[in-house]
Amino acid sequence: MDTENRKEWYDAAEKWEVDFVDKFGDRFGVIINPSKEKSKFAPDLYVLKKSISADLKVQSMPFFTSEKESDIPPQYCWTFNVCDLFDYSVRYGDKFGIFVWIKYDQELKDYGVTIPAEESVYFTYLFNLKDIITRSEKIHRYIRRVNDTNGNAYGSHMIDLRKLIKIYPNS
Repeated sequence: MDTENRKEWYDAAEKWEVDFVDKFGDRFGVIINPSKEKSKFAPDLYVLKKSISADLKVQSMPFFTSEKESDIPPQYCWTFNVCDLFDYSVRYGDKFGIFVWIKYDQELKDYGVTIPAEESVYFTYLFNLKDIITRSEKIHRYIRRVNDTNGNAYGSHMIDLRKLIKIYPNS
């Protein structure tokens, strides 16, 4: 997928949401957010037992050079758009949930780094994510988005997944 084409990502996200709920819905007590029937911009998921909305973030490609920029090894680096943090902070409370689904379907190699195939799921609340971000202040700025006019974020926060709660597979 083209990293600069927002529509491709939004279309793929709808499928990922269904796939996630089909695979993990019973395990985590999540459903597709019923509000999505009225607004496609509503949060992706609803966590039944906690009575909270949550979003799903899917990462299918590691950030191979993350260790050079942030000291976070590529297998543990999740990138979270700067604009998403702003949007979530304005629209949702600190108890808003975020599921991070890492899906590396096969061993991946680039920049002299090898990442094994992996599927894992992490969870965090927005307040925890804000705390991690304010403590680290590690932002990767996208060179191709310097003069972007398509609404893409200028950069992403580099988050160490080891600071989130790993909920699948159980350790």
